[in-house]
Amino acid sequence: MYPPIITDLEYIERKAEEKMKENYTFRVFLKGRDPDKTDRLVKEINDEVTSQIDCTKCANCCKELEAGVTNDEIRKLAELKNLVTEDFIKQYIREDDFEREPFLKHHPCTFLENNLCSIYDQRPKACRDFPNTHKPGFTSRTLGMINYYGICPIVFNVMERLKLRMRFRFRY
Repeated sequence: MYPPIITDLEYIERKAEEKMKENYTFRVFLKGRDPDKTDRLVKEINDEVTSQIDCTKCANCCKELEAGVTNDEIRKLAELKNLVTEDFIKQYIREDDFEREPFLKHHPCTFLENNLCSIYDQRPKACRDFPNTHKPGFTSRTLGMINYYGICPIVFNVMERLKLRMRFRFRY
């Protein structure tokens, strides 16, 4: 039996700090496991967790993260804002320092209104896919999961339940 789903963002953020070393150790632990079995287990846990969490009550990802966008998405978002693409880029886009990939730069997201996405049907793929716990290749994305652990209740609960299901024991 699992503990109840936790959605308290202050608690989750505090636990992320407390469990940083544990989560990195868990990452190493996962690297030694069959990735296909891990994916099946993560999918099962993800389905359980996401059925119990209403993202619109949280929207912390929209408040804390910058969504990656493609050039096509930038053009579509510019149209939604009634701007020419160049002006939209100047006002709403930043490039990351390493790969020069474009991101929406405002916190909270420009398109967030009352914890709801005002462009839900046209939102970027990065937003549609977040937090990516439903996708195959979980063990190759564990650094991202650790980064999102203190931000997203889905990631937090999936990771904690995965630790239980895999009988992971952390020793200080």
